[in-house]
Amino acid sequence: MKIVWASPPNLVYDQTPHYFQALFSAGAVYLRSRFPDHEVVTEAAGFHGSFQRVILRHFACHSTAEYLVVWARPWEAHAARDLASQVKQLSPSTKVLVWGEACSYFPHYFERQPFDLYAVNGDPELVIADAIEAMERGEQPVHGVVFSQDGKWHYTEKGEVLAPEFWGFPDLEAIDPSVYQYWRMQRGQKVDDLSFAVSRGCPINCARWCPTPRKEGTVDRRRSARDTVEYMKRLPEPYTMFQMHSPLFCMDREWVREFISLKAQACPETPFKVVDLMNPYADERLVAELSEVGMKNVGFGVETLSAKGRHMIPKMEPSLLEKVAANLQKYGVSSKAYVQMGLPGQKREDILYTFKVLMDLGLKPRPTGSTPFWKLAKMTVEELDQTDLTKWDRKTYYEPRIGLSYREFMAIVHDPVGFLANSEELLQWAA
Repeated sequence: MKIVWASPPNLVYDQTPHYFQALFSAGAVYLRSRFPDHEVVTEAAGFHGSFQRVILRHFACHSTAEYLVVWARPWEAHAARDLASQVKQLSPSTKVLVWGEACSYFPHYFERQPFDLYAVNGDPELVIADAIEAMERGEQPVHGVVFSQDGKWHYTEKGEVLAPEFWGFPDLEAIDPSVYQYWRMQRGQKVDDLSFAVSRGCPINCARWCPTPRKEGTVDRRRSARDTVEYMKRLPEPYTMFQMHSPLFCMDREWVREFISLKAQACPETPFKVVDLMNPYADERLVAELSEVGMKNVGFGVETLSAKGRHMIPKMEPSLLEKVAANLQKYGVSSKAYVQMGLPGQKREDILYTFKVLMDLGLKPRPTGSTPFWKLAKMTVEELDQTDLTKWDRKTYYEPRIGLSYREFMAIVHDPVGFLANSEELLQWAA
């Protein structure tokens, strides 16, 4: 049996490698552990910018793959369908399976030919591996998927989750290091990060815009601190830092204390960065201890502040933000403050005010467009086919009602500090 684990050829500006490493390539590693006597091929075409034929060759030669497993985020849905259609022309017997955020937000798009199955919940690598195992036995999948049989679509039980000790670590051969460096430079990043999953699930469940609870559930699940530190003892070339892929790194304080203790003994100098809620970093002692064991950067969501103090989503306490900024600066930890542009009720003055506050506090803003994926769920298949989904990524989606021109939006996305520093309107308004 041969399985091709692929991302469809579909380039967008925001080529974030962390998801390819922590989700895509690690998922393939798990499949190899489940099918050790079979071939699992990884094709990160969506990251490498490969031609479609790089994937199609696995279905046009004598060793035709029995399964194509496609990772599809919303902006990749059209590319996933085109790839599936091409594969079916070459190999009608091949089963095409799909997983990813697109399946979560508009599953009905995949409930048609040329698809055979899509994952809807549970941990995708587990439900897909179980589905393949069932189909190889001539049985129906039982959890986490919707599948086609005899011209009808069948819904299974809720998907199960995978115990953290079985989560895969990144496949270092899945992403070409030279291509990684190329895309990192294109995005203006200065270092090469190796991302791996530390935890899954988020009980915070921030309104409708965050996809994490939808994908991973609302229960915080994580690797053991010991397994995490053991993996971090060796940082392979060309990577210079670990990216801890976790919705809420400090959610479990007991886990964090154990992590700090073990890392202090094993590899205190190995650098890493995290994404988390902002609140834990108001604890000066915690920031000090994390910086002592190699934490160099922390990213957290600010999303939006209001100059007029009206209720915004989410509500952010300025005094807490000031405390966090002071702690990070004191211990030499750089920041990345996420700001979404296009949130409900957000105005132009809120965006400008948010960036001014962040800059005054010495926090680095990281702006994105707010992509309302929930709107896609209301579209018909025909409407989805006619919609340019490639523009539904967080560096491209533009919402004019916030009061920014398209030029201003793009300028802020690409160079927020430069835009704001040279904005006469902002300087006058702030004064």
